[in-house]
Amino acid sequence: MPNRYRATHESPPKPEGEGWLVNGDEQLLVRFSNDNPTAHGQWVILSTYSWVRPHPPVPQSQRRMLRHNAVEAWKNMQMVGWRRCHPPVR
Repeated sequence: MPNRYRATHESPPKPEGEGWLVNGDEQLLVRFSNDNPTAHGQWVILSTYSWVRPHPPVPQSQRRMLRHNAVEAWKNMQMVGWRRCHPPVR
């Protein structure tokens, strides 16, 4: 019997941690990780990697955005087909 109290959606990255999304069609991997907060707000670093399995991910770009923008990007990426995943083995 399914648990009716269980969340039916993926949650955004946790405040203390990091989150990973993968897009197999585009062979891309994105890491959302918290940056140090400043007087201007809480920041998240988005690191993008190209990833052709079985090879390790190759860094492509990195950018910083405010946390509320990162949460919105996380949700939008999942809506267009990105999937949450575990960090790749290094």
